[in-house]
Amino acid sequence: MSSTPTAPVGPAALRALTPPTQDERTLARLRPVALLTGLALGAVAVVHVAWAAGSTWPYQDATTLTRSVLGVPNAADFPPAGLTMAVAGALAVTAAAAGARTSRHPRTRQFARFITVPAAAVLAVRGVGGFAQSLLAPGTATAEFTRNDLAFYSPLCLALAAGLAVLEKPTRRESR
Repeated sequence: MSSTPTAPVGPAALRALTPPTQDERTLARLRPVALLTGLALGAVAVVHVAWAAGSTWPYQDATTLTRSVLGVPNAADFPPAGLTMAVAGALAVTAAAAGARTSRHPRTRQFARFITVPAAAVLAVRGVGGFAQSLLAPGTATAEFTRNDLAFYSPLCLALAAGLAVLEKPTRRESR
């Protein structure tokens, strides 16, 4: 009889939700990634809280903020504070979940996975979609947004998605 862990059985959807086996050594290697990804997500959440509170940072006025961040010319089109806070909350929860993905407690890691896996998918879609829109249809948004999207927003979304995806690394199986 083999002592090697077997792959999960059952419907593909349930197998996909089964977290990878991760030993303490693997988790220790992943902690810097979890920390960096969580800090970046937290920083983006703080910026969204500032915007919800009425700040225009890093821009001088609401019109420049709206043109640069949303890609629309009118400051009146900036989302309401409640919606911006909802985005900030989702980012903050994902930041915490990124850190929890390397917890010593398997149930904590598994629970956090229900947040990080979909968040990685959303961030990946946003990153790829942003590049596609900015490169293939640049006239659909303001020039300021297109420039920022290509230089910052889409690459950051892809980097955050990659950071969350890396946290899924299973323990390396040794061949004997």
